[in-house]
Amino acid sequence: MLDISAAGWDTDNGASRVPIHITGKTVDGITVDEVDYVASNGSGISLIQGVYTLEAAGSPIAVDGTIYQIPCTSATLTLDDVFATGETIDLAELAEQDSILTFRPIDAGDMTNDEIYNAALLAMAYKGNDAPNVAALCQAAINRRAAASTSGDAFKSCGEIGSVLQVKRANQSLFHRN
Repeated sequence: MLDISAAGWDTDNGASRVPIHITGKTVDGITVDEVDYVASNGSGISLIQGVYTLEAAGSPIAVDGTIYQIPCTSATLTLDDVFATGETIDLAELAEQDSILTFRPIDAGDMTNDEIYNAALLAMAYKGNDAPNVAALCQAAINRRAAASTSGDAFKSCGEIGSVLQVKRANQSLFHRN
């Protein structure tokens, strides 16, 4: 379980999970390169013994449409038989710096189309039984920005993002930020 901090973010109330990019190798030498999705309670990542690097892959979307700055630090995690099942891991201690999982809200008027698009794309990739209503979250982000911005070239609806997603999906990896 991971400790995540993001003001106003709560997956129990319908927010999207935080995407975490994990790379590394298991104790058996199997290469790991995946994105796992972490809930507000820190659950969502299950790893076997090995050495891994964890970093935020993108922003979650809060129910009110808040999009967050993506922390740019990473942590190396070595799992051996000392760690117990379900044990909480403090990445701030591992990274010896600010936690990679402290997300700071972006001011509504400063959110860009790309930030909304990328958060929606990652939220849609999560297919768990508790997957949020991404269209509603996306629309909340657009409405939140529209209420605070005078920009004329912003997405006006999630339908516009949906048409952009179909074009960009073929050309974009979930693991790379633009």
